Amino acid sequence: MSCDLLIGEDSWNSSCGNVAWVLEVASRHVESPEVAKELRAFTSGYVVVEDFGRSFGAEACEQIVEALRTKLLAAVRAEFDGVNRDYLVPHVEELIAMAERWRGFAVEAGQA
Repeated sequence: MSCDLLIGEDSWNSSCGNVAWVLEVASRHVESPEVAKELRAFTSGYVVVEDFGRSFGAEACEQIVEALRTKLLAAVRAEFDGVNRDYLVPHVEELIAMAERWRGFAVEAGQA
């Protein structure tokens, strides 16, 4: 089953399992327990909010972007091997680039 993670004007499409995994990884590395709890809530039942990027304010966006930017590739390399890793690395790099654009999107949307 496929899921879209909408960030600003971008849409990252992956399996619902991959989307849930990404959100779980991010939840382990954000500073705020509240943001971590919200991220984990998105993973329950593989239900993803229609616009993830608008669901968090600028401070939370910064934490999530930092977690994705600094921890996600290492998590892929540590938790997956072979074909799965070969597929996920460029796919996750695409998400990280989107998240970098998302950093500015939260400010533009008046969430700062």
